[in-house]
Amino acid sequence: MADEVLAVEAVPLEEDFDTLVASLAIDDTLEDKLARLKKNVDEKLADYVDVKHIENDEDFKAAKKYRTAVNAVKAPIEAQRKAAKKKYSDLLKTFDKTIGEITAPIDRLSDEYKAEIDRYDGECRKRRLTALKGHYYDLAGEMGPLVPYERIADDKWLNASFGEVKAKNIIERRVGELLHQFKFVNGLDYADESEKAWAVAWWTRTLPADSGEVAAAVAAHREEVAKAASLVSTYEQATASKPEPAPLDPEPVPAEEPEPPLGGPRCVRVVPSRPEPEVAEDAASAPQRGYRVVIECATADELRRVRAVMVDNGIHGHVERM
Repeated sequence: MADEVLAVEAVPLEEDFDTLVASLAIDDTLEDKLARLKKNVDEKLADYVDVKHIENDEDFKAAKKYRTAVNAVKAPIEAQRKAAKKKYSDLLKTFDKTIGEITAPIDRLSDEYKAEIDRYDGECRKRRLTALKGHYYDLAGEMGPLVPYERIADDKWLNASFGEVKAKNIIERRVGELLHQFKFVNGLDYADESEKAWAVAWWTRTLPADSGEVAAAVAAHREEVAKAASLVSTYEQATASKPEPAPLDPEPVPAEEPEPPLGGPRCVRVVPSRPEPEVAEDAASAPQRGYRVVIECATADELRRVRAVMVDNGIHGHVERM
């Protein structure tokens, strides 16, 4: 670099740089001002864009001087940027605070209306709930205690926009369907009252879509009860006491396991089988379930005899002693 570069007569700018920088503001004219500022900066840097390789002390001093001059171009712009940022940040904070104070009465009034609306709507929902439940139980009759209103209710029925009449019409249709099934369940031909009670309880618990499901469930239940009864009967026959021939010669009487107390019934229970491991789809067909026979105070010989009876009769499962 040569010192004569600094001595070059400065070309007058289109407008005063300091005035232009001071005019920077975030408004509708900002884009135009920034474009003009860029052009002005380019003109101020024109004398310094050719950075020379430093070869001696004179070049070193000149380079430091030029760098200072270049930084001096940025200094007022950066100062104005910070000032504008602070100005508008403070203005934005003031704006937000003032707007909040202005809208606070609006929010309070809105909250008062909302509280009153919610209070009235809550009372209306309670009234609609009472009306709909009463309508349901009037129609349900003796079915009502078995299938409470909550089993069929939909919360949207309580909305004012839904309509109480519309909700009652839906309830009437649903109750009609349930009463038809309830009559069907009570009218089936049952083996005894316990079977009927089981069927009513099953229907109440599941509320199937089709009455035929009830008949199928009763038939399956009846089959299970019959199997269990047959198993118990077979066990009782197999364990009935049989007279044994007297030995020719006296032999030591082997110690026997304790028998149930005199007069105390032997407990035989048929309980659901334990879950069986899953098998492959192409595996040989096997019984879908077995039985667990639990016998209180049974001897080892009794367990073997019961197991033999089960095998002979094609009953799958196992026997265990409590």
